[in-house]
Amino acid sequence: MGEILIYDVIGEHWVGDGISAKKVKSQLDGMTDDEEITVRINSPGGDIFDGFAIYNLLDQTEALIRVVVDGYAASAASVIAMAGDSVEMAENAFLMIHEPITFGMGSADDFRAQAETLDKIKGSIVNTYVKRSGDDPEAVSEAMNAETWYTAQEAVDAGLADLIIDASENKIENLKKPWINKAPKIVTEQPKQEPPEFRIAARKRLPIIA
Repeated sequence: MGEILIYDVIGEHWVGDGISAKKVKSQLDGMTDDEEITVRINSPGGDIFDGFAIYNLLDQTEALIRVVVDGYAASAASVIAMAGDSVEMAENAFLMIHEPITFGMGSADDFRAQAETLDKIKGSIVNTYVKRSGDDPEAVSEAMNAETWYTAQEAVDAGLADLIIDASENKIENLKKPWINKAPKIVTEQPKQEPPEFRIAARKRLPIIA
């Protein structure tokens, strides 16, 4: 089973950092024999066009895609999360959706054209959320307008996630694994016990700080 980490901003920085669609495509090309791929996300989002491209790459692959939100999937990262055949979130993880934003310079006509482009981009984002959640597009649009932060349970209730990961249950299940139970026990050397008289005297000399 392959694993892809989305633990950075979406889109490549000028210094080469960030998660680009090109990097994800390269990883997927090396996982042609994997029937299931886990995509772990902890990202503030970033470039929505790289986000769309990564979403489409994951959505079109023949492997089963298991998305796990470890910390948060915000903005463009939340769009990528929607590509999962299953979307799981840690109990204390978050998913955030908001309207697309940009900055720039130019004439009034330039800004009017930019506003129209942002509306089109928002429409594509809304459709991506609706495809998974089955929610009303108008309701999704309003949630984006309000910049909504979903807890794991709220994301499940909204249809944007499928499962909440219970860390304590995972630990209990891990203890049942035979290779863990058969692991060698670590024995630590016990400190030499001082005579009772010394311990009592030491306690009397040391100040107590509460």
